[in-house]
Amino acid sequence: MTAIPASSSDSANLTRALASLTRLRWALLAVAVLTLAALSAAGWELPLPALGATLLLLAGANLSLAHAGLAPQTTLRAGLLADTLALSALVALTGGAANPIASLFLGPVLFAALLSPGWFAWLLSLATMVAYGVLFYWHEPWPLLGGDAAYAFHLHLMGMWFTFALSALLIAGVVARLARGLSEREAALARAREIQLRNEQLVALGVQAAGAAHALSTPLNTLTLLADELAASHRDDAVLAEDLALMQGQLASCREALAALKRGGEPAPEPAPLFLTLAERLAAWATLRPQVQLRQQLPCAPGPTLALDTTFWPALYNLLDNAAEAGGGRVGLAATLADATLTLAIVNPSGRLSAEQLARAGLAELPSDKPTGLGLGVLLTHATLSRLGGRVTLTNRPEGGVCAELTLPLPTTKDA
Repeated sequence: MTAIPASSSDSANLTRALASLTRLRWALLAVAVLTLAALSAAGWELPLPALGATLLLLAGANLSLAHAGLAPQTTLRAGLLADTLALSALVALTGGAANPIASLFLGPVLFAALLSPGWFAWLLSLATMVAYGVLFYWHEPWPLLGGDAAYAFHLHLMGMWFTFALSALLIAGVVARLARGLSEREAALARAREIQLRNEQLVALGVQAAGAAHALSTPLNTLTLLADELAASHRDDAVLAEDLALMQGQLASCREALAALKRGGEPAPEPAPLFLTLAERLAAWATLRPQVQLRQQLPCAPGPTLALDTTFWPALYNLLDNAAEAGGGRVGLAATLADATLTLAIVNPSGRLSAEQLARAGLAELPSDKPTGLGLGVLLTHATLSRLGGRVTLTNRPEGGVCAELTLPLPTTKDA
């Protein structure tokens, strides 16, 4: 049985519970028909027309409720009332309260308490108690087999065991499903809390980034003018001119980054061979980090032709920056493609992550105590890749250092 619906928003859970109840009702009807057939064949004195009519009415109610299009709670309550009325009629026709199947009154009450707690559960409980009490006085005689009361009593005891076993199985099944549903809900709530925490941090970072972009715009323009003037006045000094050209390139990259931030991101790129695009992006990153030694292992083939989401590249750069700062200027990158999934292994050859950093990586900002260098980069990368359907995993390498494995499912591709 499905776990307890917490509110009207859990209609999907209640719908699944109704489907389970419908199947259970059909199964019990089949068991009742087979039992009546077996007892009748053995010579028991049973009011078969009345019993058959009761089972037929319950089957009709089960079929009608499944296709009536009523609200889930209405369907549930009508079905449980039908179960109670049908069971009362069956017990009244076969001995009343002395019939061991009377203990099955607990079934509708249990399902009502789980799936429709409140006034209806209490009302159904009261109704079953009244029905059970009435069956002590208003019922047909207990059926006998050729007047053999001893054999009938023995069969009564067997019936008590059968109904107890059936009740125990129903209760155990419901409780097991309930416990599993509660644990799944707790896990979902924990994931939702982590996502909410990360989103709140990202919103705060977005506000800070907007403020930083506004504050940096004027200093960058000033530095660009100064660099241009210095380059114009020191053209004869080859060494200084080279340094100033590097400075101008770095400032231009900063201005482009601020412009992209104001625009809300880069324009959608055209499809291009994957590994050629990756090589170009890595070369652009290496230009901005000339002091870093980047060892890359890319497949020789150009790869499939596609257009990656523009937010993927800042996520990749965050990991590269992190590894470069933590690895003393040495970074390794290996790329593989299998089953339409891109895998990038970014290796920082020195340092290790603590158990706390490994457990919380990507979920919250952590203090960056070098040489591990874990900070906002992993948080932003984790959020971006989660949105794109990928993930990033941090592990300590046995030989030393840290490996950040980035996996990203690729969109529909065309072979290059």
